[in-house]
Amino acid sequence: MILATRYPGNPGKTLPKEWLGKYEVISVSPIPDKRDTGQSEKEYAIVESTRVTWKSAEGDKVYSLSDSLKYSVMPDQSQYLSVLMAQGLYAVFKVIKNGDALELYSISCDDEPKKSELNKYFKDVQKIKKGDDEYYKVTLVEKKLDAFFKSSIASKEITRLVPVK
Repeated sequence: MILATRYPGNPGKTLPKEWLGKYEVISVSPIPDKRDTGQSEKEYAIVESTRVTWKSAEGDKVYSLSDSLKYSVMPDQSQYLSVLMAQGLYAVFKVIKNGDALELYSISCDDEPKKSELNKYFKDVQKIKKGDDEYYKVTLVEKKLDAFFKSSIASKEITRLVPVK
């Protein structure tokens, strides 16, 4: 897992109107055996103008633009959602609208990355170990974010939000 010290781009005050609605959450792993085939419980995301509610078997989690959620846009018009984690760092997702669906790409890696690989795209890369938690803490270099997502080390796993009709 890679967590960032801040979110990219300029913050938005509301989520895009074309994102609003109820979605079924579908995780697509590039490696078939990494898929959780035992996932019988469906997950849903409800996107409203200032918050996202994630509904799962573990209960509902609400991420609000006023606290734990940041929506931002980069100068190249790339859109991001960043979730403030317990460590005070952000889990950052690039969001691409594909038809009616939203595709979320995480700044993470499928395999354990080398610090030297991450240094190509981020500043101040630190490997953090706290108990069972292990993650990389990075400072985003905005002009290199797009290159990271196109790199071979970026996770190929996509979280798709498919509209519920």
